[in-house]
Amino acid sequence: MLDDEKTILEQQLAAGTARLEELRRKNRELEIKLIVCDLMSGRRNNLDDLTVDILQDVQMAIVKYRLEIRKRIRELRSMDYSKPT
Repeated sequence: MLDDEKTILEQQLAAGTARLEELRRKNRELEIKLIVCDLMSGRRNNLDDLTVDILQDVQMAIVKYRLEIRKRIRELRSMDYSKPT
């Protein structure tokens, strides 16, 4: 095999590996989001079937959502108070 072919194959392999890792990360995010949505909608009553690392990610996602909600509430309240009456 020529050095050029080997280099091209190594580059393709590296690109494919990077793409795979990105897809795994995105899949994990979607999995966590689905679990949180299931919890909020009542479709999931417990977390017994989840691993510890998924539970930690779910907990972090819930904390993040709560912070975003509180931030939005503050924004809406400040808009309401700044409105002239």
